[in-house]
Amino acid sequence: MSWRLHLTNQAIQSLEIVDGDPPILVVWSRRDRVAYYGLMSGTPYGEISFEVPIVENRQEETWQTFLNTLIVPNDAYLPVIHTPSIDIYTTDDGRMRLYHVGDAGLFLESDGKEIALEVEGVERFRAVALDRFLGLSAAIDDEGKLHIYQQHIRVGAFDLGLTMDEGLKLSVAISRGGGAIFVSDGQRVVLTDSSGRIRKKLEPHYFIGDISCSPNGKYLVMNDIETGVLRVYSGTELQPLHQRFAIDLLAEATQTQLIADLPPMMVGLSALTMDNKKQIAFAMSGVICVTDTEHMDDLPRPQPLL
Repeated sequence: MSWRLHLTNQAIQSLEIVDGDPPILVVWSRRDRVAYYGLMSGTPYGEISFEVPIVENRQEETWQTFLNTLIVPNDAYLPVIHTPSIDIYTTDDGRMRLYHVGDAGLFLESDGKEIALEVEGVERFRAVALDRFLGLSAAIDDEGKLHIYQQHIRVGAFDLGLTMDEGLKLSVAISRGGGAIFVSDGQRVVLTDSSGRIRKKLEPHYFIGDISCSPNGKYLVMNDIETGVLRVYSGTELQPLHQRFAIDLLAEATQTQLIADLPPMMVGLSALTMDNKKQIAFAMSGVICVTDTEHMDDLPRPQPLL
């Protein structure tokens, strides 16, 4: 299974894989415009634009009506919506939502009741993620500290030894259930558990762009921003498993259009995600590609000495 689609001449903003019948690839071409495609075949399932209402209270009917429109064609909830004023993260069942408002405002809505999360001494959260099963939240502040919340309860703020470089991407990803939290500052990846305890560190020989973990936490995919190589690691030991140049994966994929252009050779990835079956979706400029690790090169794995 491998296909590609030239959707736009602008860079794709983000991608999400949403399980269901059928599994859907959610493609954000702009912050206010989303398109849906069947993950397995690239079959289009429609496109829609959103207008985020301006309200004084998110309990207002106008806001609740807006939330009811955030549904994927397979009846699942949209995982993430990024807007200029607010980012919205939603659990699988739609019962909890995390709002990242402004620079450092975090609010958790559970069964219709909204609570402000405790935030102290933070000027800005640069990366935020929500576990879509239990509602665990993780956020990285300007000093590189990882803030963890178990729903509305603050677990703590943890120094992971990150380096804050404005030229590199800061990313955080959480497995379903919150058992694994992956954080990257562009130079290293740190794996922690839900209590903030560091389990593994990886400092590769390249600069890291996007990262994404499979929902079960067994796999982590990330890209080398200098060479354009996609690499898949084990989610427990951070051992390398598979790799290949993203442009080669894209060129090999079945084209779903009669006429389409490949992205420029030197363009980087603009979005990246993966699922439990090691199916990977990525975007280069305005071109989307869905592939899997069967199309990548296997890497030798360390063997114990006899």
